[in-house]
Amino acid sequence: MPQSIDRLNHLRRLLDEGAEPSLHDICAKLDITSKRHARRLLSRLRDNGVPVQERRDGRIKRFYLAPEHRQAAVRGFEFDEEEMLALAVAAEAAKAALETTPLEAPLERAFDKLLQELAPEAYTFEMEQQHGHWHFESSRLSHIDPAVFKALQQAINENRSVRIDYHTASTGEFSRGRMIDPLQFARHGGSWMVVAYCHTRRALRDFSLAGIERVALCDAFFSPPRGFDPDTYFRDRFGALAGGEVYEVRLLVEPDRAVYFERKDYHRTQMIEEKRDDGCLVVSYEVAGLQEIRSFVQSWGIGVTVLEPPELIEIVAREAREVAGRYRDLS
Repeated sequence: MPQSIDRLNHLRRLLDEGAEPSLHDICAKLDITSKRHARRLLSRLRDNGVPVQERRDGRIKRFYLAPEHRQAAVRGFEFDEEEMLALAVAAEAAKAALETTPLEAPLERAFDKLLQELAPEAYTFEMEQQHGHWHFESSRLSHIDPAVFKALQQAINENRSVRIDYHTASTGEFSRGRMIDPLQFARHGGSWMVVAYCHTRRALRDFSLAGIERVALCDAFFSPPRGFDPDTYFRDRFGALAGGEVYEVRLLVEPDRAVYFERKDYHRTQMIEEKRDDGCLVVSYEVAGLQEIRSFVQSWGIGVTVLEPPELIEIVAREAREVAGRYRDLS
């Protein structure tokens, strides 16, 4: 019986590693002489809930597991207390980041297995309590269609073009069958997006996952654009979406808000150019596009005033006049 269990586990490991053995291959690798024995082992795996599939390769029948059903065994690792705490905190951060995606539940299962594996170890902290000790911003408010996420994930892994039905929130435009080459997922500024080369615009664009209604895989495959570097691509971004010209923005920060800018960089290019005698700060940024920095400035209310560029001054001033007019009509 133990030998039979070892052979069953051996067969499962072969399938988990992506092998597609025939009955002959199974007999050779498991050191058994009967194809009937090999069939029994396959049947036992299926009885145990392992969804073994089969396909024809000419006259040969091959057996395999779909990638989503394969398991990776991790054994023999030892973690010290600091490493284990780091893993526990990283799991909490990852759970928040992956909320609304199809990877949320698998991550939960994987971490539960890790906890069970390490349960006998003694630490000075309780693993299960880390959920209450740390808080990470989630993306729960953004709805992501699992079918959209999985199709894009496959396309990114295979360097495969797709066609999408997409709603652009900023303009209200709806495009059907828009062809893109998806390059990477990104969660930036609290929003999930896919960075892709757009065949319509002939340029790199961000597409909010919440705005994608349908994804259809194409038969065409692509090579990533020459020189594409994710770190460089996101470098000048202030918020979630990219776009347009790079601007130098200068802001006047009131004294009661100054402390926040002194202790936190809101963008990698943030520079405090001047600290005035009245406690005001002049803070500058270099950003791609004005849409997101506009929202940032408005979030501070009267605590921040735009000094440059003129385009941003006009946008903020115009919207302030419109808001004031609405409240004037209500009074």
